[in-house]
Amino acid sequence: MNFYHVKRHRVNSLGRGTAGDITIHATDVQVSDPIIERFSQAPSGITVAVGQNSIGQGGKINLTADNLRVFNGGQITSSTEGNGVAGNVNLQVKNITVEGISQPLSNGQILPSNITATSTTTSDAGSVSLVANQLNVLNNGQISVSNTGGGYSGNLLVNANQIKLEQGGSLISEVSAGDRGNITLNTDVLLMRYGSKINTNATDTATGGNIRINAPIIIGLENSDITANAIEGAGGNIDITTQGLFGLEFRDQLTPESDITASSQFGVSGTVQINNFGVDPNSGLVELPANVTDPSQQIATGCADTSSNSFIATGRGGIPQNPSQELRSDRTWSDVRDISAFRQTQPVQAKISTTPETPTETFTQATSWHRNAQGKIELVADKPSTNMQKALTCAAVPKS
Repeated sequence: MNFYHVKRHRVNSLGRGTAGDITIHATDVQVSDPIIERFSQAPSGITVAVGQNSIGQGGKINLTADNLRVFNGGQITSSTEGNGVAGNVNLQVKNITVEGISQPLSNGQILPSNITATSTTTSDAGSVSLVANQLNVLNNGQISVSNTGGGYSGNLLVNANQIKLEQGGSLISEVSAGDRGNITLNTDVLLMRYGSKINTNATDTATGGNIRINAPIIIGLENSDITANAIEGAGGNIDITTQGLFGLEFRDQLTPESDITASSQFGVSGTVQINNFGVDPNSGLVELPANVTDPSQQIATGCADTSSNSFIATGRGGIPQNPSQELRSDRTWSDVRDISAFRQTQPVQAKISTTPETPTETFTQATSWHRNAQGKIELVADKPSTNMQKALTCAAVPKS
């Protein structure tokens, strides 16, 4: 189903009465290339409207499809210019793409491709509700709710698995008085790039709409902004619940970076709150064993006599690093450390004890046996010819 050039689907309320609804069930729907209508001077497209000086409620737009593409300035619009509330726009589409702008129209306008519910009077505007697997708003395309005539604006609600805003694609709420104009996004991934926007801006004394985003992953790059600003009224509030926020940062004012702002030029600024997405801090923790390890089972035992042992030398020193090399008698100790840190500026006085130390008698393991003069057998050990320092792990057993 294509709506382009002179083809259009429009329902008006003129005089008194309620405008009818537009209901579309199709596989693929394309809306593009609007023209200015001769009598209403409004752009063509899929439109329900309350006309000027009319009294009555606007109809609804209900569209169900697999694919919806709004491009080249195409319009899906619910509006009121009279004394009546505009209808709502309800879309249930697997894949929605809103992209691009129109060629200059006969009245000189250049329109962005748009899905919108709007009012230019004190009557309330309708709301826009989208349910989709994938929503793409690209190349200055827009999805918007607005009231520039002093009444209440509608709300914008999007439930989608993925939302991509790119190259100036925008989700916009605008109000000049009254209240509402909130934007709520529920998605798995929100991707904003190249100057894309999510705005709830209020002019005059109106209060800025609120922005609520629930998305595990939010990425905003290349001067893409989330703003809830006002001029004389209070700024709106921004509430973001996510597990990962990348590229976007809260700032008091807009910058060339990707910003989150909720300010008011002359009124009270709104608030920005970023919440964690229900992560349990105890999840993923490993329960450690409660039993303390016995250190005696982790310490090496002593070296027994006549057992095979080893000695390892590492680093620089006075012996060859390779045991197959010969030991030269002229080899000297080579120590390249800087010993300036070990120099002492004051003389060290050694304290010599006058009490002689009592040598500790130790047991030595027997290595042989013989008969003594009485004919008894005695266990004996070979006495080393020199006093060698014991290895670190070969502590002698003190005599009890």
